[in-house]
Amino acid sequence: MWRLVLLAAAQGLQLECPTTDDILANLTAEYDVLSHPGKRSKQPTHVGLQLMVASIVKVEQKQQQLALEGYFRSEWVDPRLAQAGPCNETVVITLPQPQGQPAIWQPDIFFDNSVSEWYGFGSLTIYPDGRVFRSRRFHHTFSCRMNFEALPFDGHDCMVAMSSYSWDVENVNATAFSNGAVDIDPEYDGTNEFRLTTVSDDVQTTWFGTGLNRKGYAYIYVYMHLDRRPTAYMMFVFGTCMLFALVAWSGLFINRAIAPARVTIAVIPVLIMLNLETNVTSTLPPLNYLTWLTSYLLLMKLFSISVVFEYALVAFLMQLEAARERQFEACKHIAAALKKKRVDEEACIAQEIVQLAERSPQITVTRKEPRAAWSNPGTRGRDAQARDPAAHATGDDFLNIGAHGREASKLSRLDPARNFAKLEKHFDLDKSGDLGWKEVQRGFRRLGQYWSKDQVQELFYRLGIQGQTLPSADFQKLMMDIDQFMPGKAMSITFSEHPPSLQVDLVFRYAYITGVIGTTVTWTVLAFL
Repeated sequence: MWRLVLLAAAQGLQLECPTTDDILANLTAEYDVLSHPGKRSKQPTHVGLQLMVASIVKVEQKQQQLALEGYFRSEWVDPRLAQAGPCNETVVITLPQPQGQPAIWQPDIFFDNSVSEWYGFGSLTIYPDGRVFRSRRFHHTFSCRMNFEALPFDGHDCMVAMSSYSWDVENVNATAFSNGAVDIDPEYDGTNEFRLTTVSDDVQTTWFGTGLNRKGYAYIYVYMHLDRRPTAYMMFVFGTCMLFALVAWSGLFINRAIAPARVTIAVIPVLIMLNLETNVTSTLPPLNYLTWLTSYLLLMKLFSISVVFEYALVAFLMQLEAARERQFEACKHIAAALKKKRVDEEACIAQEIVQLAERSPQITVTRKEPRAAWSNPGTRGRDAQARDPAAHATGDDFLNIGAHGREASKLSRLDPARNFAKLEKHFDLDKSGDLGWKEVQRGFRRLGQYWSKDQVQELFYRLGIQGQTLPSADFQKLMMDIDQFMPGKAMSITFSEHPPSLQVDLVFRYAYITGVIGTTVTWTVLAFL
């Protein structure tokens, strides 16, 4: 029986306890919402703050911003909201309320470095002892100064600063929760691009104003260190850049005469480098310094562009070599013309000798030189006059010769013997009369014939020369029948014996690959220092 009495009494008491709205109305009946809880006691109100970070939404590099979402928590004690009596009950208020903010004092905490703020649903809990706990969903974007010098191995320290907007430390003292000012799941490691490595917090008092107006405000700082995950950059930017630098190098092994292939293989890597550089810099803010990656891209771009200019130089040298080839063909034509002239002279002299012998069998004819010379003075004089009308010309004849002097001068420049003498001077630079094998090699090199030492020795052997010098007569013999004495392919040829265009190609091949490998190794080492 007594149990039933007690149960009935308890139910009666429960029915008499006020509702949550009534409790809140009673607590705020004479409540000064503009005064902080410690104003009467002239003590600062301690407000605990904490960010429960659910995720890093985005790291905006171009604007240098960090977006976070989670729950913003704050806690303080307001003795005016403490409940007395047997009907103590926790009051939970949903935020935001349709009719506006609850009629109780709340700290005006703001984020000093926020760019944009959004608050969602939350709750405000008033405990019977006057402790107030507020938690609300947030999605904020914060400014974060970033340094990209080590890109893609860069790390950034992003900060969130919280403080009371209007209450100084003498009224409101912002502090961190007992378990810290930031709460993050230990398993959470950041985004796909950035790894969250360390999280810390700090409480500082920052002073503003001067003199009597100087006031201090308690700031809660939350620091989050983000390290970039470099895999994507290293694979798709660094690796691609290095591969196309090698593609440009492979083009140096294409035949110099195949211009379309050489130009294509030289230009494509340059375009690839420009595209990679644009893709990287488009995600970054305007920088007045080079990053690790952009400096590497710049160097690889310069290496690739150098291949284009290298081929331009090679093409220019090939034009010079083609001009020397034309000079060689002209020299062959001069030698052929001189040979024909001598053959014609020999035939003409032989014919005159036969005719003279038929007319005067008793006259003995002696030949002294390639040009006809006979023992009969009269005949020699007539023949000389026939060959050189100016030798026995009269006054009128000299006038006629003078009238045609300009034409005679032009004809003298076309004389094969005179041009062949110039050709000999082209070879005989030391004017010794004989040509050493180096003079022969250098002379033909100036005519576009790039022979090795062995080829020159083979040339001497074909001419029947045992020594190391080529007499003038044998040189004339060589030039008059150059196609007959041309040496075969060389078994080996030194660098100095190659054509200039090939020399440039060979030097650039080794210089280019050495520069690319050296730069890549150096930049890789610098990344880990």
